Amino acid sequence: MSQDQQAAQPGRRGGVVIGGVVAAVVVVAAGVGVFVAHHGSSGSSGLHDDGKKYVLTTPETVAGGYTKTSVGSPVARLDQAGTAKLAALGVTEPTSTSQMYVKGNVADGVYLNFSGVSGTVADPAKALDGAFALLEDGGRPDRSGTTLKAATAGGPQSVHPAGMAPDALMKCQKFVETASQDNQKVPTKTTVCVWADYSTLAYLFPLDPTATLNGTETASVADAAALTAKVRKDVEVAAS
Repeated sequence: MSQDQQAAQPGRRGGVVIGGVVAAVVVVAAGVGVFVAHHGSSGSSGLHDDGKKYVLTTPETVAGGYTKTSVGSPVARLDQAGTAKLAALGVTEPTSTSQMYVKGNVADGVYLNFSGVSGTVADPAKALDGAFALLEDGGRPDRSGTTLKAATAGGPQSVHPAGMAPDALMKCQKFVETASQDNQKVPTKTTVCVWADYSTLAYLFPLDPTATLNGTETASVADAAALTAKVRKDVEVAAS
């Protein structure tokens, strides 16, 4: 039996984590759902456009030790509605990229859910602000019947982590998401970070299942921002 299969079996600790926590994260953050149109923009003044084009990739390893996993990995896809929502944010010709990474074993490792789009971003600040609209979503059921509820903690914070190139903007926001399934509630406390430049709009959602099961926070704003800067450096490459 593979490690992924063991983690997904009901009754095992890994099964609880994957079924009740990781799956919930994927439903909330997968694909284009995070990029919902949001009114208002802080503008992109001061952000330099070097004229180069970049694309998002999914290397085998990111941030010095997180490796690809098939468990909970979202499907990278854009439908007509998703493309229209991105267009409202000034993102055109988008190509979606998503991948779940894990550090440690699948059953009790620490996860990173990375997802974003490559294309042309007319106003990175507007796109960045719009990406946080989903965190204000009151709750919705997924196709499996899991009901998700997200509550934000304060507004998105502009961050400038060490190692973050000056050609992008980044904001992070704390929130608590609760998945209700089979009469059980699993709250996840974490921080989501989003970056935007003139070629990409992407987010990182760190998840520590052990912290979730213990009722503690996965990542502070500072830690999540530092991790996101490392991931951006690994996944964003010059277009060929």
